[in-house]
Amino acid sequence: MQWDDAKGFGWVEANGARIFAHIKEFEKGQPRPVAGDEVTFAIGVDGRGRPRAKSVRLARTTGTTGATGKIGVGAWFSLACLLVLPLFSGVYLPVPQWVVPAVMTTASVVAWHCYRSDKRRAELGQWRIPEAQLHLVELCGGWPGALLAQRRFRHKMWKLGFQFIFIWIVVFHQFVAVEVILGLPLSRWVWREVKEMVNLPSSEPPA
Repeated sequence: MQWDDAKGFGWVEANGARIFAHIKEFEKGQPRPVAGDEVTFAIGVDGRGRPRAKSVRLARTTGTTGATGKIGVGAWFSLACLLVLPLFSGVYLPVPQWVVPAVMTTASVVAWHCYRSDKRRAELGQWRIPEAQLHLVELCGGWPGALLAQRRFRHKMWKLGFQFIFIWIVVFHQFVAVEVILGLPLSRWVWREVKEMVNLPSSEPPA
């Protein structure tokens, strides 16, 4: 079968014909389909009289649904490089040096469990964790755990819109780290500009 999990529909084949199939027609309690799965189904019609797969059931999977992946050396190396600036920036903050790694570790554990739970819910066809919630955990410092979980559970890795936001969250953390290490030059400049805008002198000459 052909399947687009992001859109929740695809096509199954019967006697050389392609028949539309929607996720709502799959039986409850089974893993979500992936491209290449074999299914059994009944042929029905939609409101316009077009063929449509009904009562779809997975007969044999490709082995990718529910599978977990191995976190490769490249992922670990990338993570190590990306952690240098955020962890080093903790030296320049007015807090104990253990605070930054502790916060990132805690948030990463939460992110890992959120990704694992969302993957499991997707397989069972249950209510999903909102993507905004996943991104919020990443923004709060859990992006390292999210990066590893994406590869471990093969989840959200190929969804371009999700990855676009995730990458910007990682870039934002790198930018903040550089800003802290350099003594907040951009933040101080923005603050001065805001103060000048708020305290603009009157353009009218004094009486």
